[in-house]
Amino acid sequence: MSKTNLSNLDLNLLVILDTVFTERSLTLAGKKLFMTQSAISHALSKLRDHFEDRLFIRRGNRMDPTPLCEELHQNLSPSLKKILQSLEDRGEFSPATSRRTFCLGLSDYLCNLLLPEIISKIQKQGPGVTLRIVQATYEQRTAMLQSGKLDIFLGCSRNYGAGVFKEKLFEDREICILRKDHPITGDVMTEDEMSKAEFVALSLSESGLGFLEDFLYRKGVQRKIKVVVQQEVVIPSLVSSSNLVGTLAERLAQTYSQIMPVRIIQLPLENTVFEIFQHWHAVNDNDPAHRWMRSIINDVAKSLPELTSD
Repeated sequence: MSKTNLSNLDLNLLVILDTVFTERSLTLAGKKLFMTQSAISHALSKLRDHFEDRLFIRRGNRMDPTPLCEELHQNLSPSLKKILQSLEDRGEFSPATSRRTFCLGLSDYLCNLLLPEIISKIQKQGPGVTLRIVQATYEQRTAMLQSGKLDIFLGCSRNYGAGVFKEKLFEDREICILRKDHPITGDVMTEDEMSKAEFVALSLSESGLGFLEDFLYRKGVQRKIKVVVQQEVVIPSLVSSSNLVGTLAERLAQTYSQIMPVRIIQLPLENTVFEIFQHWHAVNDNDPAHRWMRSIINDVAKSLPELTSD
């Protein structure tokens, strides 16, 4: 049985456990914590003795967690993060004096649309606050929220489990973008044109199935996918010099249609509107710092103009 008396355990050891879990490497964990590899190994030895478990198994250069370590990290990481953040803020969050770092999950599309104004508001209200932006697949998001690697992510809503809260921010619409002298000349693509065209598609899922593919599948519509990308902002460049047709968010397409030789056309579908939410884990729901960060994101999203009518 493990020695669960907390008086026997140094909080710094849990920080090391969390970092090794995240980095999967003693060397990388040491660099992040400014510790030698031997010091990290010594700390892990103490943790293994305390929990009477190997905690990590070396496979080549990678340190893979044991089932007990997975369970410990899932339960400890969010609480540990809150403790460390509370210490940073001296027990009371004030944007004007805080040195907090927030990790936000944003696609390049949402970075383009929201991030400049988010940064502007943060610089005015919390000049010492910093942001770390990551792009996570749909499959990674719940685990990253639970582990504390991700504070908030923005995107379409899926079933992320009972522990994940969400708030609707705005709506957008999937449209097509193609070069101005493309053989397709109408303002609305016909079903025949759609069946023959070759598309550039976006997917942020490990399965390769994106929002539009899921939508079209439910409608019984198929299309030819020539290229799949994870960066929506590259689509205009790809279509501007080819016969490919890109599908992307209308708000982003409007920006690029003003600066590149591309134009927007509608899909031959009744409704391709989708909703963007911000998501966070329940452990952070009432945290003053998180509430402040979420309010900034919400304010920026609500300032976006309404979608144009079809």
